[in-house]
Amino acid sequence: MSCLHVFPNLDYARLKRSFEYFVEYYGSAERITSRPDPVKLLERNDASRMGRESRALAVAITDFVDGTQDFCGERVSEIDRDLQKRDAYTLSFLREHFTRGRNRI
Repeated sequence: MSCLHVFPNLDYARLKRSFEYFVEYYGSAERITSRPDPVKLLERNDASRMGRESRALAVAITDFVDGTQDFCGERVSEIDRDLQKRDAYTLSFLREHFTRGRNRI
């Protein structure tokens, strides 16, 4: 089941821009250099496997969102502003929809 099926009003392109931001700023340098770039893997498969890729994107975003639970309000606001500039979903919004503790996905 894709995140777009679970959350039909969410825009895949905006979710992807949010994911790209998290990878750029919070992705482990070691993980990114030792494995294929996760953003490029998504791009390569976008057209052929949208459902599976949407689900993978939802899981990846959830991982990053869960990793931000200890961020202070000021940091979250800063990230929200950065994401708004990219026309991506804000961290505050993503926390409402992609938090494991709430069993949303």
